[in-house]
Amino acid sequence: MKCSFCGCEFNETTAHGCGPCPLHTTCGKVKCPNCGFEMPKENLITKWFRRRRRGFGKGQKEGRGLRARKGQHRHERITLSQLSNGDEAVISQIDTSDQGTLNKIMALGILPGIRVTMIQRYPTFVFQVGNTRVTADENLVNKILINR
Repeated sequence: MKCSFCGCEFNETTAHGCGPCPLHTTCGKVKCPNCGFEMPKENLITKWFRRRRRGFGKGQKEGRGLRARKGQHRHERITLSQLSNGDEAVISQIDTSDQGTLNKIMALGILPGIRVTMIQRYPTFVFQVGNTRVTADENLVNKILINR
């Protein structure tokens, strides 16, 4: 299973929900061991599509996935602070090494897969996420990785 917040891949059978909660066996939520984000368990259909997307499906030849990817453009992964004024990008990952910074980013509603537009870089970073404009310092902006 892949965490929808930090991108960490883990086995959902070893991941625990809320330990002290009396409903932890029947609630259907899984907690990411890396960032602590809670999400619903994957159902069988989602697992099947994820495996097919990675090329592990039945009848798939070994080299087929590589040939299909050769022509595709590779996305450049950079931090949000390197984005120029007026440029748009998609948030790909959030660095979860610092719990305090992660809590700030979660409180702002910034998640992977969301489109972001850089509005201003100096004196502080101002960027737009959806219909919300966010002002952030350099430390916070450097924790957000994007794909151009």
